[in-house]
Amino acid sequence: MIPTSLFEIDTEACNEFFKLLPELLIKSEIEDPEYESMLYDTLELNGYDQIKKINKYIGFDEQKWDDEINQEIIYTLEITNYPDVSMLENLLSINNIDCVLLSNWLHFLKNIHPIYDEKACLALELMNLNVPFNPNDLTCYSKYVSVIEGLKLYAPAGALPEYALPRQRLLQLGLVEWYSQKMEKSSS
Repeated sequence: MIPTSLFEIDTEACNEFFKLLPELLIKSEIEDPEYESMLYDTLELNGYDQIKKINKYIGFDEQKWDDEINQEIIYTLEITNYPDVSMLENLLSINNIDCVLLSNWLHFLKNIHPIYDEKACLALELMNLNVPFNPNDLTCYSKYVSVIEGLKLYAPAGALPEYALPRQRLLQLGLVEWYSQKMEKSSS
């Protein structure tokens, strides 16, 4: 049964994606020891230092926020439970914070939230799923999270190969690679 988050999905495109997913992952950035190290070094929020590690890893320039803002960030991330990201809304009012940054923090700290990615959103559009990429709109990120979760639930047995990575990450990497290959074929 198709999850409601995948309503109106192009099932042929989706089935093609899942059929190709193991190959797509081999061609993607799946083998990244630095990423895997970060994934386990930052698991479980234990103060703002872990957020600083993530910021450095993703190339986010460290901001000079005061301790009150740092505590608000930590508290909000701690109480955010997958797949509901609505608690993050207040953090978007802080300078230089967007859904891409928030998704990275949550991904590394909790190992479950998908990283918000423009190419993954474009790949979802190829499946007839309207998931806009708008880093400043929590509704768009929330929809992205629910669609990735829907794909995870809808995936045929064996479509998601066994890796030591979160399934949401496998889907995100696969979508990015699938989209890139589709664009290469259409431009040649």
